[in-house]
Amino acid sequence: MEPLVLATGNPHKVRELRAILGAAGIPVVGLNELPGGGALVEPPETGRTFEENARIKALSYAAQTGRVCLADDSGLEVDALGGAPGVISSHYATDGRETDLSREARDRANNERLLRELGGVPPEKRTARFVCVMVVAGPPPSSGTGVPPVFPSPTSGTGVPPVEPGYDLTKRRRNLPHWEQGGSAYLVTFRCVQGELSLAERRQVISACLFWHGKRLRTYIVVVMPDHAHWILLPLPSGDSTWHSLSKIMHSVKSYTSHEILKRRGRPGPLWQDESHDRLLREDEFYEKFHYVFDNPVRARLVERPQDYPFIAMPDFTPEMRVAVEQVVIAGRHRRDACATEDSRVFAMVRGHFEGRIGLPGDVPRGANGFGYDPLFLLGDGRTSAELPDPEKNARSHRGAAARDMTRELARLRG
Repeated sequence: MEPLVLATGNPHKVRELRAILGAAGIPVVGLNELPGGGALVEPPETGRTFEENARIKALSYAAQTGRVCLADDSGLEVDALGGAPGVISSHYATDGRETDLSREARDRANNERLLRELGGVPPEKRTARFVCVMVVAGPPPSSGTGVPPVFPSPTSGTGVPPVEPGYDLTKRRRNLPHWEQGGSAYLVTFRCVQGELSLAERRQVISACLFWHGKRLRTYIVVVMPDHAHWILLPLPSGDSTWHSLSKIMHSVKSYTSHEILKRRGRPGPLWQDESHDRLLREDEFYEKFHYVFDNPVRARLVERPQDYPFIAMPDFTPEMRVAVEQVVIAGRHRRDACATEDSRVFAMVRGHFEGRIGLPGDVPRGANGFGYDPLFLLGDGRTSAELPDPEKNARSHRGAAARDMTRELARLRG
């Protein structure tokens, strides 16, 4: 069996995957071990999901090397941040922009930003997971770039907001920094101080978020969970080159719902945490965050299908559009993406998860047997993933889970 090419130059990944795949009898070789490997061109990771980016890399490197390649795309999803850092995990400190920083400096900057943005979030709300998607692809029969067609958008026709149009960017700060830019969409997450919202209270929060739809803002999607809400919205123009303020919109919704809900409960507040987490959405991440919000009730195991959750609203979507969105989200949740059957060069696609939470500053970072966010990622026994010995880490990690699934896929393909 010809060695499988691991489409990465990261020595940590090569070592980890070689241990897992090699134990299953699958020989592997890293890009840097190939003759002329240093001349390979890294493809731009333009995908909006881990699946798209892994597929782009596997197809591109297979085309360049003429060999069967395994590529992965992995990252961290933090629930309190609406799924961020997500696909920009490697360059979170610079909002996904490439820099000339060393790996160590980049990891340090990413970790510092993550801890800063989680300031004030209690330990039980800092749940997170590492995600790893692996794709194995073969070379084309003729030359090509290996870059797949753009994944069709389920929200086409609803008008993606004109993010980053060049209007002035302003900064507000309380405990967290808040950026506002006219004409941009935001993902906002706001949470209860304690306890959960009743079914009637969740309906009231949905109604409040939709009250100014079409007047002061446009709601793309809002989902109200038992103890928090995710809302993707676009403030509308209030005049020439001016827009309704996101901070005023959030103050209106949170103060109204807090007053009404606490009055019915007959006890004092506060209802909501003092600050919300808001994030300016770039066009290339809009759909990823949209899918994350739509799938949140399924991730929380409240329902089996997003359409069964009653506290989710997409006011501009027809029933047909909602079905299309659900189909795309379900396809992304399964181990093999629909695109794998459309392109015969993609042989297998799998997804692995590693559940935990982000520790509090002072307790983390800890551990030297890891990279990226490993020193911040707490497991149930109190250790970080950077404190795990290699055998245990390979057995528990997102990359280990995906690699084990991939060995089964490759065994099946070999017949």
